[in-house]
Amino acid sequence: MAEPWAPTLEQVADHIPTRTRDATTPGSDALLGTWNEHTTPTAEQASRYIASAVAEVMGAVAGTVPATPTYLAGLARKAASLRAAADIELAYPDRDADVRVFEQLDQRAKDALARLVEAVSDAGGTGTEGSLLPVYAFPDPGWPGDYPL
Repeated sequence: MAEPWAPTLEQVADHIPTRTRDATTPGSDALLGTWNEHTTPTAEQASRYIASAVAEVMGAVAGTVPATPTYLAGLARKAASLRAAADIELAYPDRDADVRVFEQLDQRAKDALARLVEAVSDAGGTGTEGSLLPVYAFPDPGWPGDYPL
C-alpha cells in the first residue's frame, strides 16, 4: 500500500528536470516535468526508485510517519523525493557533472531525512506514537527477587 505522503513522479522530477527530456526526439530541449515511456528513466523505472525511497524513509522512522502534526507528511515527502532524485541521477549519469549533482542531492536527502527523524522524535513526546525513543517493559519481580539477604 502506498503511503499517503509518498511523492509523485512530478514531485521527484522537480529536483532533476533535465531527466524528463523526451529521448525519442533528438536535439529537443523541452522538459516534460514528469517521466513517461519516452524518457530516461521511464515512468515505471522512476516509480521503483520512489518506492525504494519511501521504504528507506519508513525504515528511518520506525515504520510509520505519524498523522499529526501534519507537517511531518511534508517532511517525509521531501526526504523521499530527494532520495529518489539522487538515486535516479546516480543510476543514469550522462557526464561527470551528473555525479556532482548526485552528491548535492544525496547530501540534501540525508539532511531532509535527519530533519524528519528529529521531528518525528520530537512529535512523539512522552507517548509511543511516533517516538523513536525505546519503550521498555519489565515483568514484576518474583518473590525470590524481593527476598532480603
